[in-house]
Amino acid sequence: MNSPSKPKYPQNVAGEKFYAYGRRRVRLILGHPYLAVLGLLLTLVTFGTGGYMVIEGWEPLDALYMTTITLTTIGYGETQPLSTAGRVFTIGLIVIGVIIASYTVTTTIELFTSNDFLAQLRTRRRRRALEKFENHVIICGYGRMGRSLTNELRIRGSTVIVIDPTEEAIEICRQRGIPAIQGTASDDRVLLEAGLKRANSLVAATGSDAENVFIVLTAKSIRSDLQIFARSNAESSIPKLESAGANKVIIPYAIAGRRIAHMLTHPNVTNFLDGILEIDDQQMRLEEFIIGQNSPLADKTLKEAKLNVVVLAVDHPGQTVFTHPSADTKLLPGTAIIVMGLDEELHKLEKLVKG
Repeated sequence: MNSPSKPKYPQNVAGEKFYAYGRRRVRLILGHPYLAVLGLLLTLVTFGTGGYMVIEGWEPLDALYMTTITLTTIGYGETQPLSTAGRVFTIGLIVIGVIIASYTVTTTIELFTSNDFLAQLRTRRRRRALEKFENHVIICGYGRMGRSLTNELRIRGSTVIVIDPTEEAIEICRQRGIPAIQGTASDDRVLLEAGLKRANSLVAATGSDAENVFIVLTAKSIRSDLQIFARSNAESSIPKLESAGANKVIIPYAIAGRRIAHMLTHPNVTNFLDGILEIDDQQMRLEEFIIGQNSPLADKTLKEAKLNVVVLAVDHPGQTVFTHPSADTKLLPGTAIIVMGLDEELHKLEKLVKG
């Protein structure tokens, strides 16, 4: 029976990874075309300088100067008269220099027109653009739910950044002008690139409950105060997602089931609600706003504020929700109001509450 062969490297996972990483970096550096060109140029300059010193007996500075003007084909003239051997050497130096120059130009053109270079350029531009985002929503997973959610948030004026591992989803986002990052959302580096520390909230909307749990855990480990919504395909996954740190867990199929059941049992109510939410080309929406400290609405009553929306509820800080606010209800700083109105009216109110 053959004895087991000894491992090539020590049984140290971290050490093996570091060793493999180092070998890959060395191969990458040595194989880079521009480093190869630079190496050829330095070799040629050294060879030319040494050649003139040996053949003509020149000083190092004179030999380097002659090599430089020869390779660059500037043609300032010889520093000193050349011997026959020196002229033959110069001819060879010029030929080799022209060949290397042609290779350099070709390599440069290939670099700036290659898909890798253009992809890196797009990545740098995207990262610079993402660094400016604040109070945005990170959507993890651009499937059916992720696409629908992204569209709704953009209609409502929210800034969205999508994270998805598939190239197809990222290409769709690019075509629609949606900032997107290709990668796994459970990777902390990807979340940080998406501006997790500056984000307003995160939605784990992938089709895998296990993946959503990892996303929530990773996001919460970076920002414990982040508001996180998670999609769940099974009721058994709800406790796991909540334990991981999700503020709200949503089961799309359960919501759809309740909606269809309501349509079957109360068709007139459903048709009525659908009807009042569509007025001409505008939509009636429910929104929540927080009265800011500098808002002109602060410390005013609903009667004095003269809002052009329907105020459904007012939630004062530290108090219970008033589901039927009266005209004398005061809008204190920090008060949350739930209103219903058209898009245009809601946009105007948003500016007022922020001051």
